[in-house]
Amino acid sequence: ALPLIEFPVFCKHHNYALVIMGEGLLSDIPLGFTAAAETLNSLPQDCLAELCSEVLRFLQYKVGTVNIARLQKKLDERQCSISKEALQSGVNALTFVFRSAAAAGASADDLVAKLQASRVWSESSLAAIKRLWHVQGKLLTDGSTASKFLNVGQLLNLDWKLGMAVSSSACRGLNTPFVTLVLQVAQPSGGIIERSVEMSVPEFQNFAQEMKSMSGMLATA
Repeated sequence: ALPLIEFPVFCKHHNYALVIMGEGLLSDIPLGFTAAAETLNSLPQDCLAELCSEVLRFLQYKVGTVNIARLQKKLDERQCSISKEALQSGVNALTFVFRSAAAAGASADDLVAKLQASRVWSESSLAAIKRLWHVQGKLLTDGSTASKFLNVGQLLNLDWKLGMAVSSSACRGLNTPFVTLVLQVAQPSGGIIERSVEMSVPEFQNFAQEMKSMSGMLATA
């Protein structure tokens, strides 16, 4: 499976000003961060804790995605109406916060102090973030594992070609078309590597459909 590439995309309907929090930890806060934080502040404590835990598991590659639909169902049962788009903005905000904290090797106290400086987080939200970061953040700040979780290569180029497998050792009259993808990736260390993936036509069509779906999601973010 291809690695998941994430973008700090926030709800397009909220054009809040950029929150300046200084250099280093949590610097360069994206637009929309304030609105996303306010959404998280409105969540019940147990739901926010569950969401923080899920985002941390996602950053550790223990889950492939954050299950927003499950959380939204739980909120609906409590008659707490929050849109899927707003929840996704909250997930992106937590992802940004935890990734920034991991990159800076921040302790739970350091992280909370920095968040408090923005004056957009409620005390209950800060308590939940502090508790979850203290318990699970160690896996992301430990020197032996941080690079595994945070250093993601950058896709530089993608080439493809269509070929025809005429025969093989098992079948003389194979005549099966296939698609080869060649990915050029810049590694965090500075080197550039190439990876080749061979697919059958149905597999390539499924891959193309997944890319189309991803493009559609990004267009509406």
